[in-house]
Amino acid sequence: MVDTIKCDHCGAEANAKYVITKEFDGKTLNFCCRGCLQVYEMMREESLSNPPPVNQGDKENGIQD
Repeated sequence: MVDTIKCDHCGAEANAKYVITKEFDGKTLNFCCRGCLQVYEMMREESLSNPPPVNQGDKENGIQD
């Protein structure tokens, strides 16, 4: 069985062996691909100083999986 980790940006399940991790404000986040990491970094740079992961924001707004 392959270990998977959920992407903190898009919520996709990714093979744990290939997950990209990066620390933001003392918290380590996991990304399924470089695209998700780049979009997250761009959102932070564009005055969204600490954008919530996509899934977290959806749940806060009442959107369910």
